[in-house]
Amino acid sequence: MAHLCKRSILEASGIPAEFVTQSMNNSRSQRQLLILDCCNSGAFAYGSKSASAVGKSMGIASAFEGSGFGRVVLTATDATQYAWEGDKVIGDTQKSVFTHFLIEGLKGEADRDGDGRIHVDELYDYAHEQVVSRTPKQTPSKWSYKQQGDIVLRENIKPREVKPAPLPADLLELLSHPNSSVRKVGIQDLIGILNGKHLGLARGAEEKLREIAENDDSFSFRKSASEALTAHGLIVEQPAPMPFEVPKEKQKEEKPVSAPKEKIEKPVAKSARSPELPKPTVEKKTALKKFAPNLNLRVIAVIVGGLAILTLLVWGGAKLFANLTPTLGIGSTMTGEDGMTLLYVPAGEFTMGSDDGEAYEKPVHKVTLDAFWIDQTEVTNEMYETCVVAGVCKELSSNASFTHSSYYDSSEYDNYPVIYADWNMARTYCEWVDRRLPTEAEWEKAARGENTNVYPWGNTFDGSLLNFCDTNCSFDWADKSSDDGFADTAPVGRYPVGASPYGAYDMAGNVWEWVSDWYSHTYYAGSPDSNPLGPDSGQFRVLRGGAWEDIDYSVRSVNRNWGGPSYPDVNTGFRCAMTATP
Repeated sequence: MAHLCKRSILEASGIPAEFVTQSMNNSRSQRQLLILDCCNSGAFAYGSKSASAVGKSMGIASAFEGSGFGRVVLTATDATQYAWEGDKVIGDTQKSVFTHFLIEGLKGEADRDGDGRIHVDELYDYAHEQVVSRTPKQTPSKWSYKQQGDIVLRENIKPREVKPAPLPADLLELLSHPNSSVRKVGIQDLIGILNGKHLGLARGAEEKLREIAENDDSFSFRKSASEALTAHGLIVEQPAPMPFEVPKEKQKEEKPVSAPKEKIEKPVAKSARSPELPKPTVEKKTALKKFAPNLNLRVIAVIVGGLAILTLLVWGGAKLFANLTPTLGIGSTMTGEDGMTLLYVPAGEFTMGSDDGEAYEKPVHKVTLDAFWIDQTEVTNEMYETCVVAGVCKELSSNASFTHSSYYDSSEYDNYPVIYADWNMARTYCEWVDRRLPTEAEWEKAARGENTNVYPWGNTFDGSLLNFCDTNCSFDWADKSSDDGFADTAPVGRYPVGASPYGAYDMAGNVWEWVSDWYSHTYYAGSPDSNPLGPDSGQFRVLRGGAWEDIDYSVRSVNRNWGGPSYPDVNTGFRCAMTATP
């Protein structure tokens, strides 16, 4: 109640500075804030008419220093802003303005950096700015004593009270990138900021996620953003997948790839676990007839005679038979431990990269690779489930696909590519079946051969040779001139005419495929010309081949994509490879 103070009776109407200082010194608080909102609260010695009296102050500069620790004093006025005539001040001050803006600042207006905390320096800067802009003759001041670190006046402001802070420029660049995998990383960063302690950035992330949840072209992105907001109580309408059923005529036309002669039995119980992480076993389903009781002497004679002739041939022509050992080449196949058909890719040189695409596809360069084997198809749900049941592979984070609520856990989709397997999970599976992920160079050679094909089948795009974003695709960029009957993934090997020169299926479209390499934008400029393995380290792993949600440009054999190794997705799978033994 500064207006009750009378200069003529200061002892009766005022409070001595020594009393205030002593009270502050007796407090156990290690950080203190004193606010003086009164006329000439920063005044110098009584009767002074100029700034020459600085250092002879009656109080502010020294009276409140005391023995406190981390002490700050805020005053409503400056000592030199009023002229003195005897013992009267010319003019008057608006004593309530300073307190008004202190209160407004504490409500949240002073939180300039948007971190949800009001610091004493922020409060003073805000009040000073507002007071001076309205009453130029009144200038608040601040003194601090032994202050160490920030003094927080208010903390944990509710997020809705905090103004959104601008998001980092590099994050906005990720979110606007044309590559879907890069955008995924940006969305995960947004979710991390939403979970963080900086409330201003959290509000900014909330607004961006809401924008994605409501307007993004990608259903999976809209769903991720919506789920993140809902988890924080910021409920938005969940995007509903478009129902889709494959027409009966399409189902009749479907010609699935014939299964290998040896096929692994899918275990019934998912709860079974093997402590020794057993390798997959292939059960040979050969039904033998018991015909021995029906044999007669003539049949026995024929068998004995045949064996005798065979013995003579082996004894007399061993050297000739040795020279007839088949040689591996294009078209050679073998069966993996999981029943996968593996294709032989001979050693030799091929052309890698493109000068007609993105900067990270350049420059075109020659690469020499040793011979290797690569899976004919992408690893299927059934194959991956066998690894999970064996206790080796991790469970997938989702059983659904883009349009099917029951995908991985439904036998109807056993022969479809496994999705939601991140890079680490893909590597684990390949190692379990005594294979590995292919290198980026191996993948590209297996996709385009030793020529410079744009696509696995040639240089002209043909929508009937792959599963991509056609008329069944819900995105704006869909190619309405094609219809493959699938709204997301298709059975592996569904498009044999679109196979690569070595016979590999679905190396364009269906799902993106992990390879072993770390990603680097400029790796091609200095990569080895023989058996390149990619950078030694990085933040992202390379993805190849495009997916069902992509268009012709993305499914080119030279196109490079990348994603976080621990980030699974609805459009990402893998295939394995194996070094060929000389």
